[in-house]
Amino acid sequence: MNQTLYLLRHAKAEPWYPGVNDFSRPLSDKGNRHMANLCPWAVERIAAPEAVLCSSSTRTRETIEPFLGIWPGVEDRTTYTDEIYEASTGTLHELAMQAFQTASSVMMVGHNPGFEYLALAVMSDADANRIAKMATGTLAVIEFAGGYEADAGNGQLRHWITRKDFSGN
Repeated sequence: MNQTLYLLRHAKAEPWYPGVNDFSRPLSDKGNRHMANLCPWAVERIAAPEAVLCSSSTRTRETIEPFLGIWPGVEDRTTYTDEIYEASTGTLHELAMQAFQTASSVMMVGHNPGFEYLALAVMSDADANRIAKMATGTLAVIEFAGGYEADAGNGQLRHWITRKDFSGN
């Protein structure tokens, strides 16, 4: 029962400063450029997810938006939830477990530190030891040969794509 988790940390957002509502911060120009590079890369190399769970913040909605236009049907399989915003690793793990009950591939779009901690927690130690940090815009693709529930903690990292993988970002 092979299952795949795509963890996508939102792309670079406009900076926060006092008086700005963090939840409403949009992507920066750099974040939008990165998504313009990441989406074609993803469409060529990975299958569209069967389910998408996306934080309902502005920057995460803007991060997933380009995918919705290039992966047919994904928009109908996308759920926006406040639960991902500022979620603990445990909450993110539970959301993934629930999504994998009905899907073999799940994309989650959200925030650090929870996404980085979840990625490191569900990967094999050998893969986790190769990762320094989950920068904005990073896409992790992690496979679980025996399914997420059975193999969380021993997932195999298939891709770890960052802004630096695309020239000019």
